[in-house]
Parts: sequence; C-alpha cells; structure tokens
Amino acid sequence: MEAGFAQQLLEYSPDALLLVGPDGSITFLNPAAERLFGYPRAQLLGADHSMLLAEASREEFHGVLAGLGKAASPRSPFAGSGRRADGTELPVEITCALVPPPAGSADAGTSVALSIRGAAGGNPGGNSSAGGAGRSLSGDFLRRRTPVSGGATGFGGLPAAAAPAAFVEHDDELKAGSLRDPLTALPNGPLFNERLAAALRRPDPVDILLLNVDDFRHLNDVLGRSAADELLVELASRLRNCVRPHDTVARVGGDEFAVLLTECLNADAVARRIAESLYAPLRAGGSMVRPGVSMGLASKSGQTLDGAELLRQADAAMTAAKAAGKNTWLRFRPEMLSTAAHKADGDSGLRRAVELGQISVHYQPVVSPGIGSVVQFEAFARWERHGRLVPPNQFLPVAEQSGLIREIGDEVLRRACAEIRPWLAGDPAYSVAVNVSGLQFQHRDFATDVLGIAASTGVDPRQLTLELTESVFFDASSDVLGQLRQLREAGVRIAMDDFGTGYSTLGRLQELPLDNVKIDRSFVAMIKTGQEQLPFFATMIKAAHALDLLVTAEGIETPAQAMYLMDRGCDSLQGYLFAKPAPASHLAGTMESALNALDKVDAGG
Repeated sequence: MEAGFAQQLLEYSPDALLLVGPDGSITFLNPAAERLFGYPRAQLLGADHSMLLAEASREEFHGVLAGLGKAASPRSPFAGSGRRADGTELPVEITCALVPPPAGSADAGTSVALSIRGAAGGNPGGNSSAGGAGRSLSGDFLRRRTPVSGGATGFGGLPAAAAPAAFVEHDDELKAGSLRDPLTALPNGPLFNERLAAALRRPDPVDILLLNVDDFRHLNDVLGRSAADELLVELASRLRNCVRPHDTVARVGGDEFAVLLTECLNADAVARRIAESLYAPLRAGGSMVRPGVSMGLASKSGQTLDGAELLRQADAAMTAAKAAGKNTWLRFRPEMLSTAAHKADGDSGLRRAVELGQISVHYQPVVSPGIGSVVQFEAFARWERHGRLVPPNQFLPVAEQSGLIREIGDEVLRRACAEIRPWLAGDPAYSVAVNVSGLQFQHRDFATDVLGIAASTGVDPRQLTLELTESVFFDASSDVLGQLRQLREAGVRIAMDDFGTGYSTLGRLQELPLDNVKIDRSFVAMIKTGQEQLPFFATMIKAAHALDLLVTAEGIETPAQAMYLMDRGCDSLQGYLFAKPAPASHLAGTMESALNALDKVDAGG
C-alpha cells in the first residue's frame, strides 16, 4: 500500500485515531479526533493524553495499558469516559495497540496507538450531557511529562510490538519537543531549516512561503496577550489545513510562519488558498477578528545555493507585499533584493529589532527663553544594533518601505508617554513631542490609536504634541486633516516640522489644524555671527504669531544662533547647544545642561 493512500485512510477514518508517545504526550491525531473531543489539532499535539480522559477513567485506562504489554495483539475494545474541550464527559469505546520505535531510531521508547469511538448515548459531534455538567480543564492537564529514557521499554514500561508504518512515520516526524513551538505545537525555526535543507538536496520542486501577521503588535495591545495567542493558534491550524500532510508549516517568529512545499505543482494556488483561509474572520478572546497577513513566495531554481538564500528571497517578497499595502502575497522577483529595504539586511534586522524590543527612545529638551525653563522633550527613535545606536535617518526609511513604521511609531509613542509621564505630572504646561510618518495616517484608526495609548499610559492628550512634515498635511491619498482635527478636539497639539523647506505658505497655515511651526535647521545654519541680515526670520515668526501659532527653532548649535532668534521673538529653542538626545534615565542631567546653556546665552555668551 502506498504511503499516500495509507495517510488518506488515517485522515478520513470515521474513528478518532491518536498516537501517544513514550512520555504520554499526543504526537498524532486525525480530524475525527478533533471532532470527537472538540479541540483543534494544534492544541492537542504535544499535550498529555490524560486531558482527553475523565478522571474516573484514567486509572482504569492505565491498567489496560499495563495488561496490553503482555498481549500479542491489540486489546479488545473496552468502555471508558472521555472529556471534551468544554469539560463535559462522554462515553467512549477504546481500542489500543503498541507501536515500537522506527528501526535504527535512537529514541527507544514505545508509543501507543488509540482508536476511540463515541459509544452509544454519546454525542461526538457536540456537547455530551453524560457525566453531568462537567468541569473546565485545569492547566495541569496540558503539562508535558518527562520522557522515559533507556532500555527497550517505553510508555508505562511496556515492551515493543508490531505497528502500522504510517503511525511510525508520524511519530518520527512529530517527536523532539525541543524543535517544536510550545504555543502552536508547530515545528520551530531550526526544525524548519533542517527540513528545508533536506528538501533542497533532492531533485524535486521546493517552494517556501514566509508569512507575517500585519500589525500584530496592535492586535496584541487591543485583544490582550491571551486572545492574541488564540489568534496565532487558529492561524496555525488553518495553515495546516491548507497544505498536504507531508508539507511543513512552522512558526519561526512571534507572528511569523513559514510553509515548506515539496513536489508541489502549483505553489501559487496554495498561496491563494492560504490567503483566503487566513483572511476569514475568527474569534479571539470573545472578539471577531479578520487578521491581515503579508506573504512572500520563493521557489527553488538553478541559482538557489541553499536554504538561507531561498528564505532571503521569500523575506524580500514578503517585505514587498507589506510595502504594497499589506494583506497580500507576492512571488519573489530578483529586483526585490535590490531595494533599499534589503540593503545590508536592514529590513530583516529591523523586524527582529521590533520583536526583541531593541527600538529605544532618546529625548532632547526644548527650552523657552521667555520663562527660562525646559517646556518640552522631543522623543527620537533609536535602534540599538550590534552595540551601537542607529540614528532615525538611517533606519526609518527602511521602516517605511518595509511596513514596520506603524509598529515602531506606536512603540515610540507608548514608551515616550510612559517614560516622560513623571516629568509631565509636574506642570500641565509641560509636553512631549513625537514625530509621525505620513504612512501612519493611511490607517483610518490612527487617531483612535494615539488617544488609546495616551489613555493607557495616563498622559493628558493636551500634553502630547505630534510633529509632521509639511508634505504630510497636503497628502491627498489619506484622511490626514480629518484625523488631525479629531486629535486636536481631544487636546493633542499639532506641529509642522521642517517648516520652510516644502511648498506651504504662511497664508495656507490658516487652513490647517496647527498649534506650532518648527523652523528648519537649514535656515538656522545660515546664522553664523548673529549680524546677518535675514529678514525672513522676523517675517515667519510675526506671521505665525498673528495666526496664534507658536514658533520653535531647531538645530541650534551656537549662542549666536540662539540670541539671534530670541531677539526676533522665537518662542522656544532646540539643538545641541542645549543638549543632545539622551535616554529617559538621563533626563535630570539633560535638563541641567539645557538650563546652564540658556543662562550663558542670557549672560551674553
């Protein structure tokens, strides 16, 4: 009998079939077992078999297993009580047989094959009323047991016996818990790479799909971690149902999955099927969610050197899918590797940095000469990579091209509010400023997200300033002005950054929801001695004041520049003259440095 047909028999059997490993964990189950007990496959794989038995039946079941070791053939069916996912019990009929390890396997433990059928009076397709109201599952039932080692005996000390080859193949495939993701029971990254390398050594076609859940950090914040985990488990189950049994689905990152297709004649059709399946609504934590997933597809060719190269191609295609608007899939094209987002592995490194929490925030003070105080801190994203800090202008363009900008923007805003909140509590006039990319406004719920982060961190929206460049205000492709008005109505202040470098005019500022304009550092750099005749400074400042806008000058590096702008009525000053951006732990020293510099400017030098 061909292995493929044997696999079909297992999958389509009307009876629930399970394989229990030497350590008591479930290593294989068919769809009938999922229906009978009400659990998804991903939740049962790797779990202790006892969770499927009513407490009253466990001792009896293990007694049957002990007797099974003395029998030469499978044990005759016997009656027992099973437990479904909802805690209710149902009468079942169980047949079991021993399964020895594969020939030559170093794992000498014996497994047990179980065939379980709902007995008369049971209700395999729904909630059984047998056994009363039932109880919900305890976390103890999901604990894995310590594997039994040594000798030719295994589960319950039973000796080896004959077994169907198909069960042995599955036991071999699903062993080694250290190579399994603990949440979904899928293979993890190392096991996926091992199987990919083995597949590439054969002449057959090899295709891989790399998948990333769009905006997963946001989903995690909104749903909560437990519900987000439910979402990942359901996505894992759907992925397994979209591919053949011998294909591999792995969880290779927090919200990243990989699919290995071997001997597949139409990988594009599989990608389409996966996209449709994953986008269907699902319930997580009591909420209906429709997750978006970006996917990249890459196929083995004559130029494919190894698995790492194929993964790099799939990652490039996945990045391009995110840049194309997310929730889509793209097949790899060579030009995808030449994009700025993939030079020097910037995108893949940045994605891991986001997952590992390596994006930090530094703060630069903004001083008010009129009151002689620090009135604001501007937050700057920093990427700590290989022991050094990467400045924003080097990685934020990569973040925008790769689709990571929203996750990074949310993280910076959340950290800024949380880390600066103690200082903000000292005076209602204090504020924290955060830069916002125009791409973040492409999400209709951006304004809602900002207000939600402020509320969750306990920051008054009136103490939050969002800084945008001129071009963002006039982006016709997104509802920027509508969202800005929503934010301002809630108290959030809006500042136009790099003012003067774009195409807006002072007259157009009247039409915009604005509170502040920031004079670009390129204009400030024109001030060398403080004796220059630069009338546009006075014009800009007076016109902004006439529109009830505050004016900040950034990029100030010398006392002459600071004095020149103070003399022309600039409301606040920012730059290296006062302090460089520093971590929140250095705020006290940063403020002292800024005030000392301001005192020197006031003293004339």
